[in-house]
This record gives sequence, C-alpha cells and structure tokens, in this order.
Amino acid sequence: MKVLPSSAWSKADIGRFLDQAITPMRISCCDNDGFPIICSMWFVHKDGALWAASHRNSYIVKVLKKSPKIGFEIATNEYPYHGVRGKATVTLLNDSVENVLETVIDRYLQGSNRSLSNWLLSRKNDEYALKISPQSITSWDFSNRMEGRK
Repeated sequence: MKVLPSSAWSKADIGRFLDQAITPMRISCCDNDGFPIICSMWFVHKDGALWAASHRNSYIVKVLKKSPKIGFEIATNEYPYHGVRGKATVTLLNDSVENVLETVIDRYLQGSNRSLSNWLLSRKNDEYALKISPQSITSWDFSNRMEGRK
C-alpha cells in the first residue's frame, strides 16, 4: 500500500485509524453504463487490507466481478472531520473460509441487534468476502483548522 506524500498521517497512523473506525466504508466503482455507483459497507482492517462481506446476488458483487477497481473512503461524520481515502482492487472470496461476515457483525452491532445478526448469519453460505487491497491511500485531518470553531 502506497501512502501518498500529501497524506496528513503516516502509514502507522492510518492503520490505527482503520483499526478503530466504526463508520461504514464507502466504496465507488463504475457501473456498466460508465457512471459511478457508491455503496456503504461494514468493514474490518486486517493485515493491510480492508475486508467486507456481501451477498453473492448483491448488485455490488455483480459490478465487482466485471471490474474489481474501486475508490474508497472511511471518514468521521462528526466534527472535527478526518479520515482516509484511496484506490484499491477487490478480490471476491468464499466467506466461509474468511469468516468476514461474523467479524463485521460483531464489530458494528456489538451484540445490540440479535435478530439482525441472526438473519445476516442465516445467509452466510451465500456471502462473498471482499478483500480490498489498497493500491494508494491518503488521509486528511481538519482538526487543527477547525479547533475552537464549533
């Protein structure tokens, strides 16, 4: 993963942010008509890759099978704004090997919605793990310029 020189944070700082961020990741890819589509996904950061899960019949999986190149962003929704964005390639894997679905459910729901968790897990055999391998990544952090302005 190449960290761009304009990045506000180091590679280690980016890794720490990705390990702690609980906001969904937004990915963008091109549809068949050449227009971009955007999809929000739960993710986990592991070994330099971002991992997500999606049903095999989902629209995003169909698009990624044709073109695995994406843009992504993970950012705070609260003041002061900061986050990361980059370009990546996606590899679709059988999720029963990776157990990504269980990991992201635990990370985002934290046991708070057992019925949703059970429903999502009931479809586990039909899930793909999305291994998102950043090719380039950068961060931004508006903390200093927003200090005292809220």
